[in-house]
Amino acid sequence: MKDEKLTLSMRFDRIIATILLVMFCVQIVPIEGYGVSYVKVVIMASTPFIFLFRTFFVTKALFWGIIYWITCYFTAVFHDEIRFSTLGYSGLFIITFITYYGLMMKNVFSIKYFHIFLGYLIKIYCIVLILQQICILVGIYNLPIINLSNQAFLAIDKLSSLAIEPSHTARILATAMLCYMRCIELKNDGKHSIAKELFFCEHRWVSIAFLYSMLTMGSGTAFISLACLSLYFIQRKTIVYIIPLLVGLFILADSLDLKQFERAKLAAIATTTGDNDEIAKADDSASARIIPLMNTLTMDFTDPVNWLGKGTISEKERVKWWNYKSYKLSIVDQYGLLGLIPSLILLFSCIIRRFLSLEMLMFVILFNMTLGNVAYVWGAMFMFASVRHFQVQYEKGTLNGYIEK
Repeated sequence: MKDEKLTLSMRFDRIIATILLVMFCVQIVPIEGYGVSYVKVVIMASTPFIFLFRTFFVTKALFWGIIYWITCYFTAVFHDEIRFSTLGYSGLFIITFITYYGLMMKNVFSIKYFHIFLGYLIKIYCIVLILQQICILVGIYNLPIINLSNQAFLAIDKLSSLAIEPSHTARILATAMLCYMRCIELKNDGKHSIAKELFFCEHRWVSIAFLYSMLTMGSGTAFISLACLSLYFIQRKTIVYIIPLLVGLFILADSLDLKQFERAKLAAIATTTGDNDEIAKADDSASARIIPLMNTLTMDFTDPVNWLGKGTISEKERVKWWNYKSYKLSIVDQYGLLGLIPSLILLFSCIIRRFLSLEMLMFVILFNMTLGNVAYVWGAMFMFASVRHFQVQYEKGTLNGYIEK
C-alpha cells in the first residue's frame, strides 16, 4: 500500500508518532532550556488522551510499563521523603512510550518511512552542526535558530547541534545510524553485508553526514559510539580487512592528537584497571558513567538498601549528598534492584530484540542501563523499539506486506 492510499486516520496517527519521535530526539535549548523541558512536559501530558482515543488496547508496553512505575512507587514509599514530582515525571515518560508503542503496533510507520526519517534526522543534525561551526568561526555565539545560545562549552571543536551537549548528540546519532543500518539489513532480506552500500547509492550522504558529525562535534562519547558501531561490520568474511582498517583508523586518530579521542582512550584504559580512583583521574566526565555501572555490578546483593534504593532524590541532591565513587546506576540508587528488574523486562519485551546485540551493548555503555527521566534516552529507545517491531514482522514473514507503505 502506497503512502497516498493511507486513510486519514492512519495519517493522523503517523503524524503523532513522528512528533513524539522528533520531540525526544531533539532539544532546542533557546526554547526548552537545559533541564526539564516544559514543551516536552506539555506534549507528554497530552499522551494519556492520545492513548485513550488512538491506542486504547493492551500491549506489552502497557502491561510492563505499569508494572515498572508501580514498582518504583512502592520502593519509594519505604523512605521518609517521597518526591511525587519525580514519580510523576517518570510516569509521563512511561505513558508516552506506551502511546508510541501502541502507534507502532498499528503499523503507522512502514520500514521505508522510518528509514527515510532516520536519514533526514542524521543529515539535519549534520547541517545544523556545520552551520554552528561556521558561526563560531566568524565569532557568532548566539543564534537561536540553529540552537546556539551562548553555551559555556562552545568552541569550534565542541558543539552540540540539535541536542543539549555533544555527548547527547553522539548517543542520538549512534542510535539513529545503527537503526538505519538495521533497516537496510531488513530490506535486504536479512543480509548483513551492507558495508559497501553505506558509501554508495542513496546511503552515501547519510553515512558521510554521520561520520562528519561524530568526528567533529567534539565528544569523547562519539568515539566510544563509533567503536561500538564498528563491531557491526566484524564478520567472518569481513574480518580479514575490517580489523586492519579499524586498527589503522585507531592509529590515525591517535597520531592526530585529537583531544576527545585521547579522553576516550584514557577512560577505556583506566576502566580495565577496575580502580575508581584511576577512572576518575583519567576522565571526570566519563567516570560519572563508568563508575556507577561498575559499582552496580560489584555491589552487595544481600544488602536491603541495594534492593530498595535510597529514595526519589533529584540528581542535583544525589551529587551533593552522596560520595561520588559510591554511585550506582541512577535507577538502582533511587529504586534499587526492584526498580531495575521491571525496567529490563520492559526493555526486552518492547525495545531490544536480543540480549547479545549491539543495541544491548549501547544500552549498557551509552545509556547506563537506565530508563530514567532523560528525554534523549527515551528518544533512542523509541528508535530501538521501532526497529524491534520491524524485526518481529520480518521474522513472522509479514514485513514485505508493508515495506513500501
